[in-house]
Amino acid sequence: MKRILLAALLALIPAAAIQASDNIWSALVLATNETPPADVPKALGDFSATIKKVFGYNSLYLLGQKKRELGGAGGDWLVPSKDFFFQITPLDQDPAHYRLRIELFRNKDLLLTTEAALPRDAPLYIRGPQWGKGQLILLLEVR
Repeated sequence: MKRILLAALLALIPAAAIQASDNIWSALVLATNETPPADVPKALGDFSATIKKVFGYNSLYLLGQKKRELGGAGGDWLVPSKDFFFQITPLDQDPAHYRLRIELFRNKDLLLTTEAALPRDAPLYIRGPQWGKGQLILLLEVR
């Protein structure tokens, strides 16, 4: 009976459940307002509507991106640009999400430390500093 119940519960886990081969992707984006708006880079196509709605910018530039396997307890370094990078440390996981410690650095300066629960394919948007004529936005997504 217990095996049947366990099998039934496992069948209810969503298709987006975490997997051993999950990766974490990070990107550094420069968001600006321009007339006419610039074309959206292909890598940012899935994110452009949210960035435009939440942050209010109509043009996006991908300054850097990095993808790594989400792994060890010691943490992974993601370096989407030479100036900004993340240290990601998995703290826990369940069938629906990873709980991560996220540290954001600019050069050697720690800017942010937080813990977040990231489900697969549900990006985390971080508003960065003003940069040039726009705003830096950092993205993290478990894929």
